[in-house]
Amino acid sequence: MQRLSEGITYPVIQSGIEDQQIADQINRVFRKHAEKVKKTDEEYKKQYEHDQLISAAGPYYAHTLPSVLFNKECLLSVSFVDESYTGGAHGMHHETVYNFDTRSGRRFLLKDVIRSTHEEKLVNRYLKQQMEKLKKEGRYDFFLDAFKGVDLKKSQFAFNDHGIEIIFQEYEVAPYSNGIIHLKVPYHVFVDHQQ
Repeated sequence: MQRLSEGITYPVIQSGIEDQQIADQINRVFRKHAEKVKKTDEEYKKQYEHDQLISAAGPYYAHTLPSVLFNKECLLSVSFVDESYTGGAHGMHHETVYNFDTRSGRRFLLKDVIRSTHEEKLVNRYLKQQMEKLKKEGRYDFFLDAFKGVDLKKSQFAFNDHGIEIIFQEYEVAPYSNGIIHLKVPYHVFVDHQQ
């Protein structure tokens, strides 16, 4: 991990990818994410200097915590959980996951994995069933009506050994107290056998 400033680090790929240009390209994405958080942190600190004069709770900050969620079979999923506080009862968290093919450097979006309307419907149905089950078990307090389906261009996801994990941000489908939620979707649920 490379430290950019207090509370802001990012991973650096130093081995495991044969093509150094691809490793450098992926490393630039990680550094850019950390630099963006650092800029936000500096803006928040500046704002706090002003706001503390009117008795704002603080200090304000933006941090990020990176972690490798998956690194196997030329697929890499690296998560950045960004945390920010600008007053109020609690900070906010947002998770961004960067998914790469380490052979080509290609970045995957969800639309690259869920490739048809049929597959999307299968994933959405499976996720809804999981939410209902987990809510019934008392593990999460899902807002079942809030879930309208994944956004193939914007939804966060990560690869895992048996499929993908769809990532829901705070308040997206459940209250803040449930945090960021990862729901696993095995490939067998949505791989379109009609193709």
